[in-house]
Amino acid sequence: MTACGESPADEAPSTEPTAPASEAPSLANAVASAEGPFAPKDDCGELYGFDSFRGQLRRAITFQNTESLAALVDPDVRLDFGGDGGIDALKTRLADDPSLWSEMSDAIALGCSAEDETAVTMPWAFANLPDGAEATSTYLVTANDAPVRAEAGETAASNGAISWDLVKLAGDAPAEGAEYVEVSTLDDATSGFVAAQSLRPITDYRILANRGDDGWKVTAFVAGD
Repeated sequence: MTACGESPADEAPSTEPTAPASEAPSLANAVASAEGPFAPKDDCGELYGFDSFRGQLRRAITFQNTESLAALVDPDVRLDFGGDGGIDALKTRLADDPSLWSEMSDAIALGCSAEDETAVTMPWAFANLPDGAEATSTYLVTANDAPVRAEAGETAASNGAISWDLVKLAGDAPAEGAEYVEVSTLDDATSGFVAAQSLRPITDYRILANRGDDGWKVTAFVAGD
């Protein structure tokens, strides 16, 4: 009960942090209803201690809590393929480019592949690329029934639709900022132009984590190949 002379406004404010506004749209909502051959899967839930680790990681990312994140990251975390890494470098990158919080969130939302009992990869699709697929030209369609257009435009005739499947570049690499990308399914059964906002490069940001003597830790947060 509120003491005499006090109003609810006089009570101590909650110490629960408020999640910052996202720098970019999250894939979490799309994943919730995803259907298709490469819809996110979770092979990691039964791994010892992983669910608790993943829950802590999600919370640190949601509230953009750098110190909480650092506690879940290996001191030598890899950040690129040029030798850069470490927790301090990760903190600097997050400060310089806050959209990386959304990239981490998306990587987790897109499922988890268990490499063995002590190693995982998120997103799931990256670790399950079919034999013969060229990683650098492969995209994941991140929508149900994404329209495939005969030409690069919203009003162009339809060549069908693709739901949560892998596609490959069918023409030149898209220019920066292009709204449509010319792609085809890996078996070439369907081809045309898909809105760039419904495509995620398979080599986009991913998280690798390993379990050691001190529990699960993020050992890489990288993009590229």
